[in-house]
Amino acid sequence: MRELLPWLFVAVASGAMVAGLVSLWLSLSLAFSNEVLGDARAQLTTDARRALLTEKEGLLQEIRDVSFEHDAGKLSDPDFEELNAKLRAHARHVLHALDQGTEAFRDEAEALIAERLTDES
Repeated sequence: MRELLPWLFVAVASGAMVAGLVSLWLSLSLAFSNEVLGDARAQLTTDARRALLTEKEGLLQEIRDVSFEHDAGKLSDPDFEELNAKLRAHARHVLHALDQGTEAFRDEAEALIAERLTDES
């Protein structure tokens, strides 16, 4: 048993080293290639879209809060106009980014609809 133990450690260490090198190779090849795997691309798109949607909801709540503070008399008219304009400009930017992210999906959906309509004809 004592003679087998060092060989067991060598085998486990070798396996771990090979697994680590394969993982490193796959990571580097993906990082330096222009291709993103389909599931990875979908996940990146989903995460980015989710972040934009969260930001949009936060901005809408801030706009409502500023309006409430103004209506309650806690915010002067010039301050309200300035804050409201900044928040709305930022919200427009976020909405524009959300719209840009859907162009590829919209094109794909239109192609699928056109394909389905030609199949039914």
